[in-house]
Amino acid sequence: MAAAALRRAIAPGPTLLLRRQILVRLLSTNTQRQLQPTTTSPAELARIKNSIRSAATAPDDLAAHFLQALPHPAFLGDGPIFSLAVSRLVSAGRRDLVTSLLSTSLTALPAPHPSEGFLLRLIALYAQAGMPDHSLSTFRLVRPPTDRALSALLAAYHDAGQHDRAVKAFRDLPAELSIVPGLVSHNVLLKCMVATGDVAGARKVFDGMPDKAGVQPDIVSCNEVLRGYVNTTDYPAFDQLLKDVTGSKRRLKPNVTTYNLRMAALCAKGRSFEAEELLDAMSANGVPPNRESFNTVIGGLCKEGEVDAATRLLKRMPEVPRPGGKGVLPSSETYIVLLEALVQKRAFGPALEVCKECLQNKWPPLFEAVRGLIVGLVKSRKIKHAKELGLAMKKAAKGDAKDEWEKVEAAAFQLALAESKA
Repeated sequence: MAAAALRRAIAPGPTLLLRRQILVRLLSTNTQRQLQPTTTSPAELARIKNSIRSAATAPDDLAAHFLQALPHPAFLGDGPIFSLAVSRLVSAGRRDLVTSLLSTSLTALPAPHPSEGFLLRLIALYAQAGMPDHSLSTFRLVRPPTDRALSALLAAYHDAGQHDRAVKAFRDLPAELSIVPGLVSHNVLLKCMVATGDVAGARKVFDGMPDKAGVQPDIVSCNEVLRGYVNTTDYPAFDQLLKDVTGSKRRLKPNVTTYNLRMAALCAKGRSFEAEELLDAMSANGVPPNRESFNTVIGGLCKEGEVDAATRLLKRMPEVPRPGGKGVLPSSETYIVLLEALVQKRAFGPALEVCKECLQNKWPPLFEAVRGLIVGLVKSRKIKHAKELGLAMKKAAKGDAKDEWEKVEAAAFQLALAESKA
């Protein structure tokens, strides 16, 4: 009796069963025949896309909408909506639907599908879903095999964290399928080798690209090796390679990633003020700094205790000249790093302003940092500000985090009051 009651309790309701039955029929039918040219109106297609975008749409309904719109050229060419659909299904734990939808889109469309470009999109989508084996199966459908497909597969392995598998694929597949790896495939190989910690091997590949592969390295190739030297703190090798590739021999022009790596190396050596000077140098050389540039230097300054300089740099971000306008918007990482440093230095006034900006941007900071800020505000006799901050944090917290914050807040006030009386 108990088992029967449990089965009844967890059984899906009639509406959900009907939706799943319809979806199963759609999938089974569409994999056996080509989808017919669509008669979906633009207004109906817009409604379907909005439904796919909506977080309220159930996974089965999302899949049904996807199949309904699939034959429409405007839907078929919308890469972002494919990516969003996959992301939402993965978040819902429905990789089975990812497989069904992507395989249907592969087999049920009329010629000239699947084109190479469409297959490359599917390779990337399977990687996004954490399904690299499916990426490999799709790669093998590309006829004839191409370097573009190889680089897409290597990138899929990289994104899935299967770096050793990518290195092996680079060594095996070109010989098996008569592919000549080009620049992009080599660059993904370098990225994967660095990720495995084989920086020496990556440097050997980099140096051998012109003679052994007939491929001239570009600045992206260089950046991958430079990243390896930063990761391993081999700064002499970093400096020498940078000198070699930007000198008269190769004359590669550094891009924003190159500068960011230079700044990361300087900050790691406790030379963040020199890294800050690079922000101006790169702008003068026609390479506008990006958010990572500022985050790197602000983080370095904070680690060195130079929070005033870090705060000034944060305020500079909106004024940085950029193509088509100016300004670099800070991220949650920017604010949180600075907030923690300000609290640690007991600069509670500026810390409170930074914390307020975090909350205004809906970036709730780490509880521990705000706990220290509340303690500091109470001990500085700014109890009203501390209470207002506690209330704002409670409003920003979601779900179980709300209860957790109440505990942190209560403990912070108790500690602050106890230390004030001592």
